[in-house]
Parts: sequence; structure tokens; C-alpha cells
Amino acid sequence: GLRIIAEKQIHPEFREGYISLFNTKNVLREFHKGNQRLSHDLMITRDGKNWHWMRIDAHVFYSPDDDSVHMFTYRKNIDAEKRKEALANIDEMTGCYTKTATERMIDRALVRHPDTAYAFFIFDIDNFKRANDGFGHAFGDLCIREFSSRIRKHFREHDIVGRIGGDEFVAFIPIPNIAWAREKARELVSALNFVCSDGKGQWQVSASIGVAIAPEDGKRFIEMYRSADAALYQTKQGGK
Repeated sequence: GLRIIAEKQIHPEFREGYISLFNTKNVLREFHKGNQRLSHDLMITRDGKNWHWMRIDAHVFYSPDDDSVHMFTYRKNIDAEKRKEALANIDEMTGCYTKTATERMIDRALVRHPDTAYAFFIFDIDNFKRANDGFGHAFGDLCIREFSSRIRKHFREHDIVGRIGGDEFVAFIPIPNIAWAREKARELVSALNFVCSDGKGQWQVSASIGVAIAPEDGKRFIEMYRSADAALYQTKQGGK
């Protein structure tokens, strides 16, 4: 029953967490440990297209009337709360997640799904100092906004795309295999090669990319970052 609900209503990112928390064996295990309250935040849909945040609070208790353990659950729509929270985690200039939010979300995904294959992409604008020095910081900001917009267009709404430095961005997504990640990197290299113009001046933008794969290259954000950054360094050394 839990799995049917999960497959029909719950976003793929939260399905296994939902099932593992509320399955009978785990509920009884928690109850016998003295934990009578369980809670889980997830994204849910009614039509398969529109998603909203829901919090499931469960109270587990023993009833002597039928000598059974019961679980009473309460669903609460927390979409407004989550969206307000999300705004605080958004970089104002680019619309990407802030560095702190990015690190927290990636660590949470890696802990919740340790066996899932993920790709961690790190993007860096080549020779960005030349844009600032040659055209000014306002023009440099324009290039960063266009750069980040192009990155975001190549990922889904629920993928993690963050700005972790001035002109440095990361993206973190579940992948079917390494070949898919390679092809995605090629696609992004092409998409991030463009001319930035403000009507007065123009500058050729290009990007170097480093990629790390979880769990092989790390099981925490900092490990993934170091692996992807090392790959990025090789890209820079090889001619960008």
C-alpha cells in the first residue's frame, strides 16, 4: 500500500524515504525504542504534474482495547512555508541556490540515498577577470546572470544548481550511468559558449567543467567538490 501511494503521488526523490520510515517493521521498531512520533517532509502530487510540499506527522500508540499498535497520521500542506524557506536560500543575482544551501541539500541527498549514482558538475567561466577589467563589473554581472540562466535551463526544477563563488557554479543530479553524465557535460560546454553583449560591448564567454560521480568519488559534499575541482583543474591545464 505504501509503495502504491509512493509511486502514484510522491516525488521520486522522496519515495524511498517515505517507505522506509512508515513501513510496518520500522514503525514497530521505533515504537519499541520509545519513539511515538514520526515526521517526514516530502513533495506530493494529485495530477502527476503539479507538486506541493506536505508534512506527514504520525503518532504511534498502543491500544489495550484490541491489543494492537496503531498509527494515526496527519497530513499538513507546508508549501508556503517551504517556498518562503527556499527564497532565503536563493542567490539574488542568479536565482541559483546559495553556497550554504547547496552544500546542505547535496549532503542531505547523499545521506538519504547512499547507493544512488549522482553527477556533481562544477562550472567556471574562463578568463572572467578580463570581462570585469575590460568592460566593468556591471557588464561582468550581466555575463554571470546569462551564464547561470543557461545552466539552469539545462536542468530540471528539482535538480540542485548552486552558486558557490563569484563565477563558480555547481549542479548535482541523479544519473542513469557515467556515459549520460559525459554527454551532459558535452551539451553544457556547447551551451555555455556564447557572446555576452550589453549593446555597447561584447565578450565571448566559455566555460570549463569538472565532473565527479557519487558514490565512487565521494559520499559528502566536500569530497565531491574536491574531486570535481581536481577534474576542473585538469580541464584548465589542458587548455580550458
